[in-house]
Amino acid sequence: MRIGVDIDGVVSDSYPFWLEELNQHYGKNIAVIDDYEMHLVFDVPREDMNNFFVSNVERLLMMPHPIPGAKQGIETLLQDGHEVIYITARALEERDLTVQWFKMQEIHHEHVLFTGFDSKVNFVKQWGIEAFIEDYQVNAKLIAECGVPVFLLNASYNQEELSTGITRCHNWGEILDGIRRLNP
Repeated sequence: MRIGVDIDGVVSDSYPFWLEELNQHYGKNIAVIDDYEMHLVFDVPREDMNNFFVSNVERLLMMPHPIPGAKQGIETLLQDGHEVIYITARALEERDLTVQWFKMQEIHHEHVLFTGFDSKVNFVKQWGIEAFIEDYQVNAKLIAECGVPVFLLNASYNQEELSTGITRCHNWGEILDGIRRLNP
């Protein structure tokens, strides 16, 4: 089976690191990112937050550790005969840093596609993705509407009610169980 996998919040444990960096930068003490639109959490203009990310992109992409169980989960998917295709909202300009992070973490990364914040749906269709692992509920809903089952990795910013075709998972073990149920 061809499995689409998001990176930030699914493979890279980006958000806790980003929260620390943003608190330091903005002089705040926010404990939880409860909205995927982080500029709203920090009450700053989107452009200001974008500038922070652009100015600090190497540190923000290279420093996070993998999500617990992600590396082993991806290895298990590959051992079970699945193809893993990363589809990320990161910009194409972040390709080298992204590949470098995968190498540094020793995580398989043969196919990495960059949407640049456009919808992931086009890549899902183009690549024939049969299941998707995501953390952003808006993406999960759009992908599920295409008939592709989505495993939503639970996060503080994705607590809305789930749409049809989306299964909430609390860890990579639950994701693997869900994929096995799809493909016994």
